[in-house]
Amino acid sequence: MTPHVPVKPSSEARSGLHHILQRRRGLPNGRAVVGALLLTMAGVGTFAAANHRADSSTVRYVIVTHPVASGARITADDLTVRAMTLDPAVADNAFTDPARLAGAVALAPLGAGQLVQRAEVATSPTVDGQTVAPGHELTIPVPADRMPTGLRRGERVAILATYGSGTDARTLVTVQHAVVLAVSDAADIVVARGSARLTLALENPAEVVETAHAAQVAELTVVRTTLADTELPETYMAESAKATATATTAPTTKAGA
Repeated sequence: MTPHVPVKPSSEARSGLHHILQRRRGLPNGRAVVGALLLTMAGVGTFAAANHRADSSTVRYVIVTHPVASGARITADDLTVRAMTLDPAVADNAFTDPARLAGAVALAPLGAGQLVQRAEVATSPTVDGQTVAPGHELTIPVPADRMPTGLRRGERVAILATYGSGTDARTLVTVQHAVVLAVSDAADIVVARGSARLTLALENPAEVVETAHAAQVAELTVVRTTLADTELPETYMAESAKATATATTAPTTKAGA
């Protein structure tokens, strides 16, 4: 019996076998295509963001032309604009319109060439984008049940102050059309006292003093006058109180006259 002798494949056979066993390289699968697309989109986004930052240098922001002392009122001659690129947080607190700063008061020293930031100046308040006439701001406590429901910033109100009680009481109007700058909501109302805080813009200094005095010694009532075309009577007294006042102020007749 002839013994079995293994036969080694030739080099050509081995090469053919390796070629058969080698895995054929196919087309890219779906995941690879999506990845390539995302990388391409990211590159486009980076390019667009860079161009946007370059274009933002065309925004012109307000700067100071020469030093302004703390507490000084800013004039139009103190301001100019300059194109620059700012960090978004800085840009949100900068000004682009010099007219918005004319008449403002510097709360800190401002140097020449300095960018003006909102925290460094006191400007006239705005309501719905409209500047309220420069004047005085007064915050007073008002009974929550004597204030119109849903009163909002920008509305106008009259303040009524009632002195005394009963038939001897009299009511005065301290201000006819004050602009509401702020009003505490229900969550801010002091429950123990049942009062809310009302901040008003007042142009007349006499109205400021009279309203502040009334907030301390009188009963206040807030009347919404936003849509009112007429003014309220300046004062009100009951007929009995009027009679008493007339009797006490009437001139006395001398005996024998």
